Amino acid sequence: MTSAATTSILQSWFGRFRQWMWMIVAAMISAGCGTTFKHEPLPQNGLARVPEIQIDPITGVRSLELSVLIYNVAGLPWPIGCGKKSRTEDEYGDRISIACNRSAALRDIGDFLGELRRQGLEPDIVMLQEAFISAAAEIPVRGGYPNWVAGPGVSDLGLKYSDRVSQSFIDDRSFWKGEKLGKWQSSGLILASNFPIKVVYKHPFNQWECAGFDCLANKGLLVAEIEVPGLPYHLRVATTHFNSRGRSGVTDERALIAHNLQVDEARDFLRKIINRDLPFIWGGDLNMRNSSDRLVYFVETSIYRINEVSAFCSANPEDCETQFEWHSDAPWQETQDLQGWVPGNQISVMPLSMEMLFDDPVDGIMTSDHDAVFVKYRLSWPVLRNLSPASPEIR
Repeated sequence: MTSAATTSILQSWFGRFRQWMWMIVAAMISAGCGTTFKHEPLPQNGLARVPEIQIDPITGVRSLELSVLIYNVAGLPWPIGCGKKSRTEDEYGDRISIACNRSAALRDIGDFLGELRRQGLEPDIVMLQEAFISAAAEIPVRGGYPNWVAGPGVSDLGLKYSDRVSQSFIDDRSFWKGEKLGKWQSSGLILASNFPIKVVYKHPFNQWECAGFDCLANKGLLVAEIEVPGLPYHLRVATTHFNSRGRSGVTDERALIAHNLQVDEARDFLRKIINRDLPFIWGGDLNMRNSSDRLVYFVETSIYRINEVSAFCSANPEDCETQFEWHSDAPWQETQDLQGWVPGNQISVMPLSMEMLFDDPVDGIMTSDHDAVFVKYRLSWPVLRNLSPASPEIR
């Protein structure tokens, strides 16, 4: 082996070792003090906007428009977030770093949403991932959202494992990869809304059905039922953050098993609370970029037909406006961050436009290593009579 090859291998090994040690150090710093966000009790009845109801003069069909933004804000404890690279490249083809001061970056995100609100352009519903540190709770407040909730906290633990997982997967858990250290951070999920939040479900994934350093976070599912003025049923929305691949620090094979287990857990939970009357919009960091095996499993095991926004908008440009250029015929493979929808029994959902926010550097620095996905939807329904209650219980 040449000295150059040896040097390259050593540099690669040292870089990964340093990454792992930083993650362990960060987890140790935050041990015992993982942020738990306290939001107002349910129901939250704040109302920041009343959407206009359109009525088709011929058919009588009613419709309204609303918007949803998903954003992985990289709200990571120091020093993990420091030095991370975004996928945005500068003029020299180098990937641009994200802001090292993550608290300041999160406050900037909230302030930007507040500025959009002053212009009447704010998203109606915001779903955040990696909102771990305390400054993340300032985003809804700075953005002017009257209602917000957080996902599973650091102590809201699920079962250790289910009968879906193999014994070998459990036996192979690694202390050094963070798989035996317990949960030291919350799910990192926050959901904010212009409209009243009536029902919330917080569901953590099983504790040991994770891979690598992802296990340090209590990942799970956050589902809310939102009362949109004029809509005859509640709107159900959900966000999640599935297990990563390369950044987990374990083999792709092990990370894939964990990802599939979390997809299974999310599917089974959604099946338990299913209500076909409610229109459903989902979105989050699904960690499926350039991973056909993850995508195929996600689609083939879903209880719903997968209506994904980028797929619809790229195939139907006359119906869905986009503010950017597609780089391939399969844009859903280019990103970790996806949105989609499921119509209600009598309420249709149609994306009208899709754009990216926070996708440009400010003073040469990116706010996060992800772009925010901003989608406007139209919800339509005929004249409905003898409606059953949208959701009679507060859970």
